[in-house]
Amino acid sequence: MRITGGSLRGRTLRTISGQTVRPTSDKVRQALFNILGERVTDARVLDVFAGSGSVGLEALSRGAAHATFVEKDHRALKVIHENVEALGLVDRATVRRFDIVGQPEKLHDPAGTFDVVFLDPPYRLTRTVTSGSELGRLLETLWTARVASPDAVVVLEHDRRSDVADDWQSFTVADRRSWGDTTLSFLRRRE
Repeated sequence: MRITGGSLRGRTLRTISGQTVRPTSDKVRQALFNILGERVTDARVLDVFAGSGSVGLEALSRGAAHATFVEKDHRALKVIHENVEALGLVDRATVRRFDIVGQPEKLHDPAGTFDVVFLDPPYRLTRTVTSGSELGRLLETLWTARVASPDAVVVLEHDRRSDVADDWQSFTVADRRSWGDTTLSFLRRRE
C-alpha cells in the first residue's frame, strides 16, 4: 500500500496482516481525495476505525493541517505510530486509542472541530445503518457533540450491499459512489 498523491506520493505504508483490518484500497483512496479536492488543504481530519492510518496519512500528504487517528486495536495503533514516524508527520498527527462505538463522546477534541471525517468501520456495523443502530448513533454524535464542523464532510466507507439510510435528523447523504464492493457515502449536515 502506498500514498497515492501529494508531497509523500509513492511512499510505502506498513499494514496489518490478518482478517481483522480491511484497508481502504489505493484506488478507492485516490478516488476519495480526487472528489474531496482542495477541501483537504489546511483541514483538520479525523480518521475513525483508522486501521493502518492510510486515509489520514493520505490527507496529510495532500496538505491537511492535522490528522487525528482513532483505533482500538493495539496492533493497528502500533502500525499507525510507525507510519506517522516513518513519514515524518509526528508534529501533525494525534493517535488515540478507544472503542469509538461504545464511547462516541470521546471524539470531542479541545483543539477544535474537524473539517473532514472518514469512517471505515468493520462491515458488520454497516449492514444496516439507521438512526437507531450503533453506527447511526455515532454518526449523529459527530454533529450533535460538535465533533464535526457545521460544514464538514463525513465519509462513510461501507459494503455496496449495506442499507445506509439517506435522511437523518442531523445530516443527509449528499453523494454516494461505488468501486466494486466498496461504497463511499458522503454525509453533510442538514441545513
